[in-house]
Amino acid sequence: MNESPEPSSSASDPAGRLSEVSRLASLLADRVLSAQIASQPIPKAHIHALLDAAIILEKYEVRLPPLLEQMVETLEDEDAGKPAGTEAEEPATEPVEGEEADAKRLAWLFRPFQGTKS
Repeated sequence: MNESPEPSSSASDPAGRLSEVSRLASLLADRVLSAQIASQPIPKAHIHALLDAAIILEKYEVRLPPLLEQMVETLEDEDAGKPAGTEAEEPATEPVEGEEADAKRLAWLFRPFQGTKS
């Protein structure tokens, strides 16, 4: 009588929810890449959503969608090849650990995708 039409099946199915996060991240990564190719502005919210998705998927050891994984790998390669002295761009901060460190690392890696805010 007070039952909802469909019990919260997604709440009891973490694999299904992670699959949906992966699917949505793949679609959003495609949009971001298309916007970047077309030299269109990329909303900061899209970058944050991709960061959140990558962190969540990595935390639960779910493989990143291919396009998002490619973006991250490309950015990591660029990061590894950056010239000495570019470290001065970032202000000195206290060391962070765990998820916060991962979030900061991913945010820094996604900086080339951050265009004009819309």
